Amino acid sequence: MYDSKYSNMKILETKRCILRPATLNDSKDLFNYYKEDIVVKYLPFKKHKSIKDTERFIKLFFFKNYNEGKIGHYVIVLKRENRVIGNVGFNNIYLNSKEGEIGICINPNYWGENLSTELAFEMLRYGFEDLNLNKIIAITFEDNKYSRKPLEVLGFNYIGKFRKKFPSNKFGTYTVCHRFQMLKSDYIKKG
Repeated sequence: MYDSKYSNMKILETKRCILRPATLNDSKDLFNYYKEDIVVKYLPFKKHKSIKDTERFIKLFFFKNYNEGKIGHYVIVLKRENRVIGNVGFNNIYLNSKEGEIGICINPNYWGENLSTELAFEMLRYGFEDLNLNKIIAITFEDNKYSRKPLEVLGFNYIGKFRKKFPSNKFGTYTVCHRFQMLKSDYIKKG
């Protein structure tokens, strides 16, 4: 089994996945999807051009947040292949935070396997039961209709839409985003 040297990053498990902190050994698997335009389209960075880019990213995004005591993103290890196929987590909250935003990024080779619902369910459980969050939010994008389905299945409430500019958008255009949230009281009722 895995062991985490970061006390703030408890190892989590779903039926098909292990969620654990990233290591530099994950660079190749992470690079395999961070190099894709379709993956980084709505992320706050440009696609990776080399494994060195991914190694730098692991240090600046994953390690930096772990070392600051934040609850950040886990890598997703698909049990059946024992390989990293994505990352999921809260967007860098502290242990005493009362609100968290879920982020999920999966290698396109695994899209369509309904992993997002399974992963989001575990993040809800972890956020409300272990971290004692009061609210969990999720942001989806207008042209990524499939990202809404897991949130609706899990009972998130639709709050509304807004426009956001992303670094990878050409010519400074804005993207329509949709905001969903679940309150701890709603999670407990669904129990």
